[in-house]
Amino acid sequence: NCPDGKVSNAGSTSETDCYYAPCSAGDFMTEKGCQQCGENKFSADGASSCTNCPDGKVSNAGSTSETDCYYAPCSAGDFMTEKGCQQCGENKFSADGASSCSNCPDGKVSNAGSTSETDCYYAPCSAGDFMTEKGCQQCGENKFSADGASSC
Repeated sequence: NCPDGKVSNAGSTSETDCYYAPCSAGDFMTEKGCQQCGENKFSADGASSCTNCPDGKVSNAGSTSETDCYYAPCSAGDFMTEKGCQQCGENKFSADGASSCSNCPDGKVSNAGSTSETDCYYAPCSAGDFMTEKGCQQCGENKFSADGASSC
């Protein structure tokens, strides 16, 4: 009989006729037989090595083709594009796994890569305006303010 994992053709006459059968997709051939491809790699039937997923993509162990490779979900502050994760721009935010960014509420701003609506804030008011709970408001007659004022 052939050793474990090896096969032979009908009519074989010795152990030297034994060989490892070609590996199935998701596995590759080693000196000890077929071994599963690790994470972020894939292989087709009969492969002698595994192929890495394209840059930025991941896959489960035992993947059988490049179509099994995918972009990992984006972290908060980023969103998914066809080319992978991209940072949300200014005045936008996103949570973990987002496919798009949300806009800050009217009148509020945020830094690029913001992760929640709580990162949105009112920009400091310019001279002649003052900050309220709803944003900047103009000072009334006979009143004035400097940049960033909270009152006139």
